[in-house]
Amino acid sequence: MSTTVMELKREKFFPHLFASELLSVRRMTGTSFRFVGFLWRNIGAGAPQERTTWSQRQWQNHLVNPHHEFYAVYCDGEPAGCFEIKRATRLMQDRGGTVHVEAFGLLPEFIGEGLGPALLTRVVEKAFATGASRIVISSSTMDSVTLQRLFRSQGFTVLSAEP
Repeated sequence: MSTTVMELKREKFFPHLFASELLSVRRMTGTSFRFVGFLWRNIGAGAPQERTTWSQRQWQNHLVNPHHEFYAVYCDGEPAGCFEIKRATRLMQDRGGTVHVEAFGLLPEFIGEGLGPALLTRVVEKAFATGASRIVISSSTMDSVTLQRLFRSQGFTVLSAEP
């Protein structure tokens, strides 16, 4: 399985200007651990951070960590996907830090509906709102030409690709 690492610097961000009115995001808390586990198993599985076998307690602890923000994505009120950003420990004091996107994706029935660009814009906006000047994403699925094209369209560049 190959892994691709991409980065985006604040000054290179090209947001998608036609965000879907039907798309909304909601930050998940420790009480949402069952739903988050479901989203991870269906979207995050295969990510460099393996969490498909996490217990309820592990998910609860993760969701209350102030450096992690896990968001559920909804399309017209229906669960459609998720994303997670991980802030550096001292990011708020040390502006200009890096935020890592730990998960990003849509449930299979929402793929191909044109939601990807709007979702990526929301992810990047949330990440930059933490004070970061750089966003990094590592993915084993980033070798998809379509996914790389989506990230490149908003300013991401490839840092490394390993077979």
